[in-house]
Amino acid sequence: MTRKYQLKIKSLNKESLNLYKKFLEKIFAKMNVEYYLFNLPTNIKRITLLKSPHVNKSAREQFEIKRYSCSFTFNCSNKINIEKIFLLNKPAVLTFRLKSI
Repeated sequence: MTRKYQLKIKSLNKESLNLYKKFLEKIFAKMNVEYYLFNLPTNIKRITLLKSPHVNKSAREQFEIKRYSCSFTFNCSNKINIEKIFLLNKPAVLTFRLKSI
């Protein structure tokens, strides 16, 4: 019995996300699992702060937070615990969500 899963991965660090994607691709190749990779759009959050609280409204600082994300969709028939495999060598800056479809 094969089940279909979706794995969403999010990170603030693009390099660590790319390394983890390559790691997962190698694991899927070893397990002979068919998968689809979707790179999701980058979410950008911009914050503007006033440097001076009094008169100088033109003195502002802008900050930007970028969140990178991707999604794997795969079918798996093995009865091994999939979450343990994904937690293997997972960097601390990554968050992921696994759900059954």
